[in-house]
Amino acid sequence: MSSIDEKRVYGPDSDETALFVASETGLARVAVVGARIGEIELLDRDATNDLAVHDDRLAAATDEDVFLGTGEDAEPTGFGRAAAIGSDGTLLAAAPDGTVARRIDGEWEIAGAVEEPHAIDGSLIAAADGVYRCTGTDCQHVGLDDANDVAATGTPHAATADGLYRLGNGWLPALDGTFSMVSTDRGTAELGAIGRAHAATAETLYRHAEGEWSAVDGVDRAVVDVAYGRAKSASGGGVYAVTADGTLLSETDDGWRDHPLGLRGVRAVVARPDRKPV
Repeated sequence: MSSIDEKRVYGPDSDETALFVASETGLARVAVVGARIGEIELLDRDATNDLAVHDDRLAAATDEDVFLGTGEDAEPTGFGRAAAIGSDGTLLAAAPDGTVARRIDGEWEIAGAVEEPHAIDGSLIAAADGVYRCTGTDCQHVGLDDANDVAATGTPHAATADGLYRLGNGWLPALDGTFSMVSTDRGTAELGAIGRAHAATAETLYRHAEGEWSAVDGVDRAVVDVAYGRAKSASGGGVYAVTADGTLLSETDDGWRDHPLGLRGVRAVVARPDRKPV
């Protein structure tokens, strides 16, 4: 396994990044620079359902509560069991029963309800009965059915059981298939556009570049989430994908590297500049 010091051979356009991985095994932290993987550390052994970055802190949705931070510095928020979490500047969480709440001034305020929440990004929620937009104290159904994931940055996208959709004049089809995830890079997306992005079915990972979606060669595992590292260059940092069976994939100029994580039931990955506390 490469050490962090060995990875510092990367130039000034490569920033050290921490990946946080949610899984049935618990919450793990992986130190990375570019496609190089360093220390893998299990921070918490409690099952973690979802992750988000909020106010530059890690937010974790678990069967016990929503926590801000990890380890001894983890702050319980009093939400209770959470299935999904996200942030658009305000922390948004959904319980398994579909109750959705926003955390305002340290208190949770009910924002609405959805059917079987699957994922949150920004103010959008993917649920069994479609996509919702939650603002203030209200959640409005904004279309589609059986949504598995959403990406709110730039042009919003939704991964559903019957295709990948983008939001334009209504929801417009982007790709056919049964899509389980979609992710967009906040660092490269512009208002009303889409920068780096990935979406996946059980068989295929797709990437978005130069206005087109195309299948990624060399990835034969079912990807459950994708995260993007920050970098000083305009093209963005590293690209990292995780699979349900506990494999981390990092993109290189020649393809993708596999890195076993030793985790069961991986559910989500987020990236942020590598520093402590988290």
